[in-house]
Amino acid sequence: MPNPFKKVEDFENEINDFLRRNKTFISNQGSRISDYFEMSCYNYIVRYYQNHGFELKVKNLIARKFKYKLSPNGYPENFSFFEISCPVDNENFQMKICFEIHHNLTVQSGFQDDIYLTPDISVINKDSIISENDHYLVKNSTKKFCYVANKDLQTFCEVKNFTPFPELLFNFIGLFNELKSHSLSKGWHIEAPKHLSPSLMISGKGNIHTDKIKHSLEKRYGVNLFFDLFENGLINFTAYNSVNINKIGSLNPKIFSSLSTDAVIDEIDLPF
Repeated sequence: MPNPFKKVEDFENEINDFLRRNKTFISNQGSRISDYFEMSCYNYIVRYYQNHGFELKVKNLIARKFKYKLSPNGYPENFSFFEISCPVDNENFQMKICFEIHHNLTVQSGFQDDIYLTPDISVINKDSIISENDHYLVKNSTKKFCYVANKDLQTFCEVKNFTPFPELLFNFIGLFNELKSHSLSKGWHIEAPKHLSPSLMISGKGNIHTDKIKHSLEKRYGVNLFFDLFENGLINFTAYNSVNINKIGSLNPKIFSSLSTDAVIDEIDLPF
């Protein structure tokens, strides 16, 4: 079986190439191989949306550098992210629906408002991060608590630099059930545009048993379990492969004016 772990140099070159083509370069580089794999997977998600017609903007560069958020620690405003958008059919005004792709952002449970989880990658409605100084989790301190209400979560991804095994796959379903299953099962305000369904992104190659589990869970829950991203990462997120992956509609999307002073990234600057 191929080694699921990739050389740090390979990840670093890939990530630097991604950001160089976007006229930025990496900051806060991870010291662990899992950090590099997570950054690479974040880039795959950005590529997925670009390959499916979304416009991209790099947001919140820190000293002209793209700074990944590689742990739940730290405030979101101290890290970079991508804004993605698509036009809205409107005869009178130029409008668009906007989302943001974040790293390690805390998200409210879909069942209880005072419970929170932190997926590795989250796609949320634009400008939906909440900051509270009097939240019960930071009471009597100088800190603030930052999170996204569940109604503003569009989709999320978990990243694991492992060889797939059954317990890992079923643990992801627990996270899916807590964050997203309620809105899908009840069909609350699900509309266009579509997103990648909640996904588990794994570096290693599966075996006969884990492949059976993968196909079963994808069929049962409408999620995606991506294996072997070490060898075949990019092909999973191309427009050509779109027919083979599960997608979901948008939940309560926000509409904005398309008139903006921010320059959209030129096609020539994209890394894919």
